[in-house]
Amino acid sequence: MNNSPKARLATSASAARWLFAPVGEVSEAGRAFLLGQLLGSPAAAIMGSLCALMVVVAALVLTGRQIFVGFVVLELLLAAGRLLEWHRRNRRQLHEPDHVPAIDGSVLLSALWCTLQGAVAFTIMSAEDLLLSVLSATLIMALIGPICARNYAAPRFALMLVLLCDLPFVAGALASGEPWLALILPMTPPFLLGAMQIIRTFHRSMLMTLAAQERTLHLAQHDWLTGILNRQGMDHALAQLPTDPRRQLALMSVDLDGFKQVNDAYGHGAGDTLLVRVAERLRGELGPEDLLARMGGDEFMIVVRDTAPDLVGPMADRLIGAVSRQAYDLGDGTVVRVGVSIGFACLPQDATSAVELRLRADQALYAAKYAGKGVGRRYGTLAAAAPAVKPHHWARSP
Repeated sequence: MNNSPKARLATSASAARWLFAPVGEVSEAGRAFLLGQLLGSPAAAIMGSLCALMVVVAALVLTGRQIFVGFVVLELLLAAGRLLEWHRRNRRQLHEPDHVPAIDGSVLLSALWCTLQGAVAFTIMSAEDLLLSVLSATLIMALIGPICARNYAAPRFALMLVLLCDLPFVAGALASGEPWLALILPMTPPFLLGAMQIIRTFHRSMLMTLAAQERTLHLAQHDWLTGILNRQGMDHALAQLPTDPRRQLALMSVDLDGFKQVNDAYGHGAGDTLLVRVAERLRGELGPEDLLARMGGDEFMIVVRDTAPDLVGPMADRLIGAVSRQAYDLGDGTVVRVGVSIGFACLPQDATSAVELRLRADQALYAAKYAGKGVGRRYGTLAAAAPAVKPHHWARSP
């Protein structure tokens, strides 16, 4: 899904939001994927325009009525508009691969085109011309399938397009004065119900597929024990962060002090419980935009966004205190204490890329361990042999 086409709805109108909302629970990424499906299959849209144009031209030739001249002009204008919109979108996507296109122009053209087909069908059906009525009925029935297939990602919108085509056709049949064509009226509700069933079936299948993909992705990017990000999840999150050099970014490498002794003394089950408790305390000290990952063993990583470098040091102090201040009850009367050492670096002050930032934070962590553990160190230029800093206080490291 990450490499699949995505789109957005630019308008904030509540009616439009409702019209294109999925009928079921879906994430924001899934919603963008569903909207992207509405921009697919341009060839099917163009083929539909060509078929409609043939029917309108046939009606003009057979009847000579000027209204069909107007329909031909409108059909050509809408076809040209759809081609231009498709070309403009593709050209921008070529130059800006990360651009997420809006569907507004495309879906408006689709709605106008279906309105035109309904108007043509009403005009033909009400004129009592058997040959043209057969052509019109064939066209409308042929259009319903592609409309359902192209737009099932937005079921309400798909049904609206079907109604724009079909209801004027039914009204034209009733207005023709031919009694037998009145049979189309009782046939319409089951026909529309069948179309809606097809749309909803496709839509539910897509939602189930998206949910399965998101569950798989979540399992792949989150630690099975603590529920926070794992190494792969953190790598992915860092890759998704904006590269604007004006934005502040700090990365903390976190390592527990004394975890091995707990693991050796009380077993891996106690160690796992301790890791879960530590992750909970760390998460409780972070903001909603901060990232927390377990990189393996008793190593954690934290990414702090939009925070000035002089505020990261006090934050490291708080994290150290949160982890080490209170003992951990692991159950069965087992109570233990662990400390934590933190090394951090800031972007763009200490590094020029996320890769370099991680290396700098790791180097600062080694310096924190060397300084006596239980401290926070920022990557910097002070000598490695600088006096050890008191626990729960930070200083710049080499």
